[in-house]
Amino acid sequence: MRPNGERVRPYLLLICLALVWGVHWPVAKIGLRDLPPFTYGALRVATGLAVIVGVLVARRGLTLPDRRDVPVVLSVGLGQMAAGIVLMNLALPLVSAGRSSILVYTMPLWVGLFQLPALRAGGARWQVGGLLIGVAGVGLLLNPQSIDWQSSGQLLGSAALLVSAVLWAATTIHLRHHDWHGTPLDLMPWQLLMALVPLVIVAVVFEAGRSIHWEPTAVIAVIFSGPLATALAFWLSQSISRSLSPLATTMGFLAVPVVGLVSSWVILGEPLTVLDLAGATTTFLGIVVVSVSSGGTGSGTGQAIDPAPVLASASAVPGSTP
Repeated sequence: MRPNGERVRPYLLLICLALVWGVHWPVAKIGLRDLPPFTYGALRVATGLAVIVGVLVARRGLTLPDRRDVPVVLSVGLGQMAAGIVLMNLALPLVSAGRSSILVYTMPLWVGLFQLPALRAGGARWQVGGLLIGVAGVGLLLNPQSIDWQSSGQLLGSAALLVSAVLWAATTIHLRHHDWHGTPLDLMPWQLLMALVPLVIVAVVFEAGRSIHWEPTAVIAVIFSGPLATALAFWLSQSISRSLSPLATTMGFLAVPVVGLVSSWVILGEPLTVLDLAGATTTFLGIVVVSVSSGGTGSGTGQAIDPAPVLASASAVPGSTP
């Protein structure tokens, strides 16, 4: 039996991770006031990459990924990190930070949808029930009293966040079925590098002439997004995923959008309406039903990634997306 301190430690780390990733949503929204979205994304990944490389060099050095792990390097680096960060940064100026965090964290619902054909009849019924509950929650979040349906920006921003959640779900399933040959920490710098290249390219092409306002808030946002919400959060998520069951990890990560909703209210003064709370509660209930009926969305491999983002479940934690 493990000592009480060892049993409590992963839960304390989970609280710390939820605070970092949850608060990151309003922090990123503030950063995007001064920094163009692609430039901000590139700076986030670059600073996070520098910290991860520094940690690896200090511990045991960098290792090239096994060629059999290249598919997950590409999947996470391009599909989840780069695309997730771009979608998040483009959507945040248009959608409230609190609602954005909830929409991205609908990821387990889409994992459940993708897994439906492989489930037994009993599990599939529960999955369908959870999906319907979750979709009803998303509907409450997108109702005309919460967002302006006459504003194409809000609609496009909400759609972009849901697309990010679907991409995260697809990556999660890919990681779940991958035969791992390297550790998540060893692959992390290559995944970040794979995300950094396209982010730098689009920043140079589309934002070369745009001014950057290096206000203190912009500097704080980059430091928070890269070293904290990407590098540190990745280490936290990896430690948590290796210590807790996939289901416990998935349920614990639901605290992230809760913190995101509350911190956006406190930091940005975003309205916290009854419909927001009802939509969030209904969405989370659907996620719980889907996760319990499938035994969790992870496979216990310990892979962790934001997440957007970095965000990502027990088998894919978006260390670079949330």
